[in-house]
Amino acid sequence: MSEQNKALARRFIDEVYNQARPEIIDELFAEDYVDHTASTEQASGPAGARQIYDVFRAAFPDLRVEVHDLVADGDLVTFRSTMSGTSQGPLMGAAPTGKPVEVASMVFLRIRDGRFVERWEQMDLLGLMLQLGIVSESGPMGGDA
Repeated sequence: MSEQNKALARRFIDEVYNQARPEIIDELFAEDYVDHTASTEQASGPAGARQIYDVFRAAFPDLRVEVHDLVADGDLVTFRSTMSGTSQGPLMGAAPTGKPVEVASMVFLRIRDGRFVERWEQMDLLGLMLQLGIVSESGPMGGDA
């Protein structure tokens, strides 16, 4: 089962993000899918996964995800990855910068019957906000405060 689950995670990354094929989301996500890292506005099920995809694809039309490690144990798959792209659309209230960004993350996915049912992600949001200019390194903790 672990190898099948790893293949499912790899398909998600490769087809949905790297090949920009969001129509695959409906095949991969269960109707009762829950994203534990989601904002309160995010829907559940495939619609919620599509919301996240749409936000990041609009902000970074050339978005790519490179997987560094992929591990599976039973119904749980985890991967360490780097998302990269060029800021060409708004994100988190920030205007596009035209600059490239790279963001590290670790994702855990629970799979049931060949579909994702739960997701947890730890993304370097501070690094992303620094790259987008939402916060600066000379802020209260690191500046003249």
